[in-house]
Amino acid sequence: MVGRGLDPAVAVKGVIMFICPVCKSKLNIEGKTYLCENNHSFDIAKQGYVNLLPVNKKHSDNPGDSKDMVLSRRAFLESGNYDCFAEKLVEIINSIFENSQKISIADCGCGEGYYDGFLRKLKTDYELFGFDISKEAVRFASAKYKNCNFAVGSCFNMPVQSESFDLAINIFAPMVESEVARVLKNGGYLIYAVPGKNHLMGLKELLYENVYENEEKHTEYAGFKFVERYTVRNEIAVDGEMGVNLFKMTPYYFKTELGAEEKIRENHGFTTEIHFDFLVYRKI
Repeated sequence: MVGRGLDPAVAVKGVIMFICPVCKSKLNIEGKTYLCENNHSFDIAKQGYVNLLPVNKKHSDNPGDSKDMVLSRRAFLESGNYDCFAEKLVEIINSIFENSQKISIADCGCGEGYYDGFLRKLKTDYELFGFDISKEAVRFASAKYKNCNFAVGSCFNMPVQSESFDLAINIFAPMVESEVARVLKNGGYLIYAVPGKNHLMGLKELLYENVYENEEKHTEYAGFKFVERYTVRNEIAVDGEMGVNLFKMTPYYFKTELGAEEKIRENHGFTTEIHFDFLVYRKI
């Protein structure tokens, strides 16, 4: 794992689980570079992450969250408003693995690293590998959480080795069950967080005339057995600026007409229900 405060050239310890996005072979570290057996090389950024998203796999020049969105996400998450979800995630992992210290985790769509940082704070021996399509998000994650392993990469082509992980977590990221099944060991677990029925209803009522509940459904995935659903609900009150931060980390940011940010600020705050369902699956 990456040691706190170490130079990125020598920081990664233990098993390296990243793979080459070109030929899919294992990557090793040589100096300040990740290198595969076919001599494809990927430089380690000064923050410690590696970019494993090929240009031909990008849907835009800078896919994923922008720097402004990442800063808003970090400000909101570090306010503690979603700590109840992070605490429940840790509780679920502890119940699955009975407080085992030696497990490997792939965070599929890690964003700016909040949940990885929360896990690392409580469990120092976890092997944590996070990746996200947003270079800005990964840059911020790697700069802050020096004892995790981060890469720019896609949930559709995960830049990690097959059958290497005890657990995959996915919090509101695209679900590609074939890729999750590929990277998990036999008997490994998936924790998939989805929005509950009334998640962020207060924000939606502020933005839209006609609001709707989120669809709740039970989905079966090929190669997995459903284990359990855990529900976490709370109510939060946010001021105008924190409300804008919350807005920028939701899909509504892309779907709402201009002026939404000003409307939230001018409202001087609102209350809203927050609701995650954590769906647990086991690879069979």
